[in-house]
Amino acid sequence: MTHPADPMTGAADLDIDLGPARAAAARFVETGELPCIAFGVIDASGQSSARVVQGPDRSVDGQSIFFLGSVTKAIVATAVMQYVDEGRLDIDAPLARYLPGFEGERRERVTAAHVLTHTSGLPDLSVETLRSERPTYERSLEFALASTPRWEPGSAYEYNSAAWLLLSEMMARLSGQPFASALVQRLTVPLGMLDTSFDPRAQRERLVPVHGFRISNRLVQEVLLRFLVRAQLPGGGMFGTLADMLKLGRAMLPPDAAASGPRVLSGAAIDEMTRNHTDGMTHLSEDGVEREVRQGLGWRKPQADWPGSERTFTHGGISGGRLWVDPDAGFAFAFLSNAWQAPLRPAIAVLEEVYRTMG
Repeated sequence: MTHPADPMTGAADLDIDLGPARAAAARFVETGELPCIAFGVIDASGQSSARVVQGPDRSVDGQSIFFLGSVTKAIVATAVMQYVDEGRLDIDAPLARYLPGFEGERRERVTAAHVLTHTSGLPDLSVETLRSERPTYERSLEFALASTPRWEPGSAYEYNSAAWLLLSEMMARLSGQPFASALVQRLTVPLGMLDTSFDPRAQRERLVPVHGFRISNRLVQEVLLRFLVRAQLPGGGMFGTLADMLKLGRAMLPPDAAASGPRVLSGAAIDEMTRNHTDGMTHLSEDGVEREVRQGLGWRKPQADWPGSERTFTHGGISGGRLWVDPDAGFAFAFLSNAWQAPLRPAIAVLEEVYRTMG
């Protein structure tokens, strides 16, 4: 049976009633918590359905390009695991094996797994530093390579984005080409994620502006965009569409035997990447509550009070985006918005309605 295409994603339409989920999303836009929302669901066969809630940015649709923030980490982590699949990377080996000179003062004990699980002990670059100094990729990489762990790697958790530059440089050396080029050639193009990149300037008319953090001025937005293009931050600098996020989500689901889609990782690599690697660790969250750390390799495990099966994995971003994959439920969910330091609750509330609808 041929299914009509979903106008938001261009994929075959998934038979699901997203009305209750859209109503939940609309409440967050109406109250001003988020400027706009685009969200969608996809199954392993590639059938999808998506909705948009317009706000001040009334041109938003399924092809709008959003700032992804730290959802970038899920993309980069998936690319890193490709080298593991190929036998070219041991994530438990010292990074010095792949980055000669990254040694001394505990550096030789840092592994790719430590960076992916935020347990390296390396210092981070603050958002204010990035905003005020606007370092290039090369300058940020120099910072990462010169950094030393503040504690024994693997012994404690602290969320870190700058250390991901060590992973991007490792990818560049393993592939023999610039990191961003390797990411395109090995991951985004094979998955058909043609609008996901570090440089969306050729598609400016499709860019959704981020609200907040003193960046509503058009000139400031342009300066920030130029910085992000130069910085190519592997821990949080990519842009992409809802349709592209759903494509990545589908590739992370167990394959559908009757309608196989592009695959970039083995099932074993996905399972290893998305299990909890931080049993017994806790951290003080932004709301002041000490919580259990549930961290995979790049991807994260849901909080205990969120929906989904035990095998579920996810990652969010500072502008409100979230990619969610539940292998047991058989679907992936993507949620995109555009508010700086967006609250977590909207994406989860909309997702809860999706679970209720799917039974």
